[in-house]
Amino acid sequence: MSTTGFPAPGPGAGITSQIAMYRATPVVLVNSRLLIGVTMICSILFAFLAVCMVLMVFSVFSSGGSSDGNLFSAVRWGLGALVFGYGCLRFWKLSRAMANYRVMMDSRGVTFNLGTKKQPSDLFLAWDQIAAIRHKRVGNAQQYYVLGRDGNEARFSSYTFFRPKKVARLIAERTGLAIQEA
Repeated sequence: MSTTGFPAPGPGAGITSQIAMYRATPVVLVNSRLLIGVTMICSILFAFLAVCMVLMVFSVFSSGGSSDGNLFSAVRWGLGALVFGYGCLRFWKLSRAMANYRVMMDSRGVTFNLGTKKQPSDLFLAWDQIAAIRHKRVGNAQQYYVLGRDGNEARFSSYTFFRPKKVARLIAERTGLAIQEA
């Protein structure tokens, strides 16, 4: 048995020509403008439905007095208006934030921009400084962590990118690391 087939230990160990080829190709990952637009349209639709439900509350009160059935109906329409109003605000905030998130990969490393236009939050990790890529499912969200050797970490989820697994997989291909389950 020969040891010549094993990579040498140390920095850059395990770097193959395939990984070097991936690193040489710069890639910028952003969310789909179409999906962001659909999310914004859903927000506007939720606002319209919330306004319609508020009008139904006034309609119920003006139609037949204040009997128990009318009061219960008005409360249901009012709660529906609150839920759709909250959904409108949540979808709008989510779509505005997702429009600015970016991951840029080049031959030097990966740059995460997970902030807003007003408060940018950039993190650069060189390829040889990435220690691990971890995956964790938290509730209904897929969360990924890219951990640096110096303690820095980039955290993104399905609320950050529509396809977070693709982002993590591209980083894993360029580092030669496997995605670990946390």
